Amino acid sequence: MKIKPFKLERYYTLYEHSSEHSLCNSDCEAMTISDLLALEDGAKDTFNATWLGYTHTQGSPKLRQDISAIYNKVISKELMVCTGA
Repeated sequence: MKIKPFKLERYYTLYEHSSEHSLCNSDCEAMTISDLLALEDGAKDTFNATWLGYTHTQGSPKLRQDISAIYNKVISKELMVCTGA
């Protein structure tokens, strides 16, 4: 079986990292984690203290609380946060 090259993938392979400007991306400008954390006071300390082990089955209670605060009729107990993988 001979599969035709996927033109968009070939384009990115050739030009994504060598072009000075890209006008066709659908994502935001890339940045380092350090630059991202600098956008919010205290974010670096919070990031460095983040536990990477197993969490609660329904997801982090703090994250569920923050998500439920966005909505009028949702409480954190009704939420389940998952990776979607």
